[in-house]
Amino acid sequence: MLYHDQSEDYRPLFWMGGRPIYVNTLLLILHVVAFAVTALAVSFVGAEVLGQLGLGNFEVVHRWEVWRLVSYIIFPPSMAISFIFAMGFLYYFGKQVEEFVGRKTYASLYASLTLIPAVLLCLLGFTGFWYENFMGGYGTIFGVFVAFATIYPGTEICIWFVNLTAKYWAWALLAALSLAYIAFHEWVALGFLWCDGAIGYLGMRWIGAGRGFDWLTDWLDEKRTQRLAQKHNIKVLEEKKSTESIDAILEKISKQGVASLSSSERAALEQARTKLLKRDRQ
Repeated sequence: MLYHDQSEDYRPLFWMGGRPIYVNTLLLILHVVAFAVTALAVSFVGAEVLGQLGLGNFEVVHRWEVWRLVSYIIFPPSMAISFIFAMGFLYYFGKQVEEFVGRKTYASLYASLTLIPAVLLCLLGFTGFWYENFMGGYGTIFGVFVAFATIYPGTEICIWFVNLTAKYWAWALLAALSLAYIAFHEWVALGFLWCDGAIGYLGMRWIGAGRGFDWLTDWLDEKRTQRLAQKHNIKVLEEKKSTESIDAILEKISKQGVASLSSSERAALEQARTKLLKRDRQ
């Protein structure tokens, strides 16, 4: 953890049996309970239970089954092994992210990772793209890991006996999962994965992790400075040309008299006189 603040935002939500319960701890508990309840419901009621939990934009938009915007991140029983790995990721990396950003920001991040992709999928329904029964919290957990990698990009992590920094693990996981989704034409899962990755990255940048958006403001400032410098140089060049033109007119007057001036030369001379008077007044 890069810093530690003993403010209210960095304290446990509550204590249970002498153990602190943070937001990430509560999320873990909710995931485990939801997985267990879903598995029992499938066993006693039937697989149609999953049909009531998966995200379908038609059901949300036209039937107002809004619970699907959240329930889709429940891991179905068939993904038990994946669920164990996902909870391991959430336990370790989610804990680190919450310690860095505080419980309010972390809760907002997790809510964004869950709701934003789901809402975007529902909006796609208005274009005629309807999708039924999408389930899986892979994207949400991946977004938490990306948030960790944004905060601690140089941290070395050993996964499956391979040591890489968090930044490279994020890219490796993104590439591997993307290829898997593309291979099986799981376009919605692919969209959720990339959307959650972007939310995890931009969310941490927004609060200042990894220099925040300083790189963007620095680039904009540099471009603004270049434009101002170019504008100033053009203005100086124009003034120089104008001065040279007036000098030539004055020299012509001294040699040939005012009557020798053309109408354009008279206009240029009058314009120069007006500018000079205006500058004197200022």
